[in-house]
Amino acid sequence: MTSTEPAEPHAFHLEPVRSSASVERLWAELAAERAGSFFTSWIWIGTWLSLLPDALQPRLLIATTQGRPSAAGILVHRNQRRHLLVSSRQLHLHATGDPRFDCLTIEHNGFVGFEARTAAFWKCLLRWFATGAADADELVLPGIADGPPLEEPYRHGGLYIAARVPAYRLELARLSGSNGDLEGILSSNSRQQMRRTIRAVEKQGALRIDEASGLAEAQGYFDGLKELHARSWARRGKPHSFLNPFFETFHRALIECAFPPRAIQMLRISAGSRILGYLYNFRWNGCVYAYQSGFDDGDPELRPGYVCHKLAIEHSFRSGQHTYDFMAGRNRLKESLATQTYAMNWLAVQQPLLRFRIEGVARRLKAAARSRFAGE
Repeated sequence: MTSTEPAEPHAFHLEPVRSSASVERLWAELAAERAGSFFTSWIWIGTWLSLLPDALQPRLLIATTQGRPSAAGILVHRNQRRHLLVSSRQLHLHATGDPRFDCLTIEHNGFVGFEARTAAFWKCLLRWFATGAADADELVLPGIADGPPLEEPYRHGGLYIAARVPAYRLELARLSGSNGDLEGILSSNSRQQMRRTIRAVEKQGALRIDEASGLAEAQGYFDGLKELHARSWARRGKPHSFLNPFFETFHRALIECAFPPRAIQMLRISAGSRILGYLYNFRWNGCVYAYQSGFDDGDPELRPGYVCHKLAIEHSFRSGQHTYDFMAGRNRLKESLATQTYAMNWLAVQQPLLRFRIEGVARRLKAAARSRFAGE
């Protein structure tokens, strides 16, 4: 008697995106089974798809379980050459590989569907990719918080971690004991600094937080955010998000789509007549994602970022949300206000090709040299 391999629990099929309407129907079916993040919602994905140039030709990857769709994602092909030597045919998940369009910086990325976050799903996906059925050398997975089991070796090729970035969030239930006051959960030092900051800000006038109540007002708040954001980054001599035209085009369209179902928070925080800043947050399944901001931060004593996020956190608690997610990137504000730290990963799954092995060795040698240099 011969033994047989157990059947894969998931089968995969890659096809062109022929109709946005048909993909939307599939997305609605899968999202009903298990909701993902705002970034894998049709609000984000549908807006993104509608604005991509036709030349990019996105493809739909469908996973089926017992003949029924169980997960899906959009992949975009791009040929890339690294270090002038390493060529690669890439597939990007909900991204393009082109900086002109990836300025959106997707996070909490992944596949939509009730199986999409399980270890079994990812193992099947990696095995499918290793068969060559995708006709690609690398599967690029940007902004993944729940993804492949990184501690398990990938025996068919390589799992290359391009970046592992700390991310931060706050469990809003922690505010229950302080009646919704953020200061009640801060460390002694952070609490003192916050109180000192609030006193300095209140010299400008009474603190106030306003959430845009209509679409026109939301777009107006976005205008204000853009002005303060660009001014702040220019003053520090750094490039800002709005330098890329696609960033604003996308988010203007996203606001149009996301505002009616209240999937965004567009907030304005002021002290008297002085506007301290604007926050552009996403709101999905009880989680608030702090995505973009614009602060009047010319006077460092006022620390408007701390004040704006404090009021936004308390506002989110009062409106019944359960998480305030600062997302990826380390800074003092996030470290002071967050209650949890987690990792956001930018990954590439590679076929077992010699050029990738050589590149991997070179990468490890470079990292080791940097480590030794830093320790001297």
